[in-house]
Amino acid sequence: MTQEKRCSELVQGMFDRTEKDWEAQEYFDIEEYKRPINEEFAPFESLFDYVNQNALSWDFVERDTFNDQTRPYYRLQLSYGGPSDEFRIYVDSEITSPYISIDKIEYWYLDWFDGASVEVPIDSVCYDVCSYFLEGESPRSPVDYLSIEQYNEHLEEGYHA
Repeated sequence: MTQEKRCSELVQGMFDRTEKDWEAQEYFDIEEYKRPINEEFAPFESLFDYVNQNALSWDFVERDTFNDQTRPYYRLQLSYGGPSDEFRIYVDSEITSPYISIDKIEYWYLDWFDGASVEVPIDSVCYDVCSYFLEGESPRSPVDYLSIEQYNEHLEEGYHA
């Protein structure tokens, strides 16, 4: 009897598959009238449109939403259930400009009481796609981006939430 693989054994391959799927952005770089017939991508204007129409959600997950979650993040959720996968975009809590700065992006693969992640390389298509989603966000209060430890220090210093 073979044992199911753990998420830690599968996460890199699942990320690589998503990266390969999204590398199809080259299709959208071709002038529309010159594009080869591709029924999967033809209905979409761009890779962002393709991902936006196929992803489940884009949202902000506040710190302490889940057990052992110390940092807030933006989430691009691709699938849900068992298994599910998503990108978690962590941003710099030191906002010094009107733009949100990415600290790091992780790809998560989760399946019933198991989960694993890999950091998304800055030179990947997946990183670019997550950046596109983040560009549409207005910065929140810098306090919203603090980890639990930073937030508690913030309160101890006498600041209010």
